[in-house]
Amino acid sequence: MRFLERLRDYLERVGRAPEGLPAIHVDVAAHRRHVAEASDQVEARLQATPAEEVADEEVNDSLATDLEEAADRILKIVAPNASREEVTKLITAAIDWELWGGDEITTGSLDIAEEIARVAESARARLVRRRNRDGWESPARYAFEIRAIACKHTDRHTLTRIGAAFLELPGLDEVRWLLALESAQSLGPVDEWRLSSELAARLVAEPERDIEVEEVAEGSWRYSLPTIRRLAAMGLLHYESPDLNHESPDLNHESPDLNRGRPHFSYAVFHHALPLLEEIAERRPTPFATMADALLRDEVAHTLDSARPGAERAMYGNGAASIALQAKMVGHEIRNALVPAQIAFSRLDREIAETQPELLQDHRKRVEAGIQRALTFADNMLRTANLGVEPAALFDAASAIRDAIAGVAGDVNCALRYTPPDKALSMTGSRARFVLAVAILLRNAAQAVADREGIVEVSIEEREDGIAVRVDDNGPGVPIDQRDTIFKPGVTLRPGGSGQGLALVLQVVREMLGTVACVDSPLGGARFEIAIPAKSEKAK
Repeated sequence: MRFLERLRDYLERVGRAPEGLPAIHVDVAAHRRHVAEASDQVEARLQATPAEEVADEEVNDSLATDLEEAADRILKIVAPNASREEVTKLITAAIDWELWGGDEITTGSLDIAEEIARVAESARARLVRRRNRDGWESPARYAFEIRAIACKHTDRHTLTRIGAAFLELPGLDEVRWLLALESAQSLGPVDEWRLSSELAARLVAEPERDIEVEEVAEGSWRYSLPTIRRLAAMGLLHYESPDLNHESPDLNHESPDLNRGRPHFSYAVFHHALPLLEEIAERRPTPFATMADALLRDEVAHTLDSARPGAERAMYGNGAASIALQAKMVGHEIRNALVPAQIAFSRLDREIAETQPELLQDHRKRVEAGIQRALTFADNMLRTANLGVEPAALFDAASAIRDAIAGVAGDVNCALRYTPPDKALSMTGSRARFVLAVAILLRNAAQAVADREGIVEVSIEEREDGIAVRVDDNGPGVPIDQRDTIFKPGVTLRPGGSGQGLALVLQVVREMLGTVACVDSPLGGARFEIAIPAKSEKAK
């Protein structure tokens, strides 16, 4: 199975697990010692690779990758709910099965025994070949490195929005997404896990090369080799090493001259991959790059915020959703402006072609290319916009309101009152976006009462047709003739305000098929009321 297919398969399994998949923890050193000790005992009988060679540091990374893949296969097929200790025992059983021929192994299940035999045979064959493998070849390790998965309670892997975005993308877009993620997190040319802009520029400048041994020995390509192999696995270039097993020839360090001219590996970048590498090399702020950066920032903010106790957990960063909203607006505006222009130019083309063909010929290509480039950019923005939106899900409205209050409590100087309901009240939508919308209303209310003995009250009510959330204050209120216009972008009643907050609230509420309105409050100020329809109505 190809690398991208194995990665997709793993992320889909993580996404389907309600509580996440068990994190793969493999004690490589312990397994290496076990292999060495067991090999010592049966070396003559099996004519296996000597123990000191099996335990050589040169195959440490390869062994780690093999063991992690064995653990993942065990979790996928043999024992989906196995604990870390159980996985370790099954891997040990697989090693012993191969070394002893199954004579000393008792698993209690024929199916498990047969699967262990298959895992063992695969792992043993790799060890004997001493095939040089990289850590990214384990989908779980690679997914964790690019933040497509995250650890939950240290022993379960859950899918992040970054990983969910990968699953939504087809064909070349999934590769473009991985490159954008790698580049956004790259530590430079020495980073073996992520493509750097420096290496991308090198591949663009020299799309085809034979790399000799001394170039690797001197260090100029040493750290790039795993990335070159990964790009080949993604279908971006052709990679070839001296033999089919991708083994590297041993360097003669005592006589460097003997290495000169010896091929170490060669590559040839495919034509369709050059535009993707150019984007990375030039660090272009493409829609994919911008969304990748926003989601990574959100993921970091979410990780930091999740460390707080549950009652104090505040809303985490939701920059990706804001960028997604902006991308949709800009993309639609570009298309709305250019499509009529494209139609008008086509008509003009037909009319002028009969009378002044030479004049039209001078400008046609540039005009058409410019329009097409802008339309392609708009289409990319619209395609990536959905990547930043958290999928709609069922959540408890009362707990979301508590999180919104916790998120603003340290920033406001007024009394915040909230009496939670005595039961869970469910809504369907993006929980993070709903928390953000309520937090905006709370901050606005707190600013409105800043110059008085301020009171801000939050209440939630279950109705026959859905749920209502109200934010009341005892401020000056909102004039009747402005209660509709304040939800438009750029409109604000507060000096220094951006006029974007209530527009975002309206957008979030509409995404949940609800309404938001401003009316008089019993406290004397303004009341902002969000009404979200019941799930049954939403389903219609």
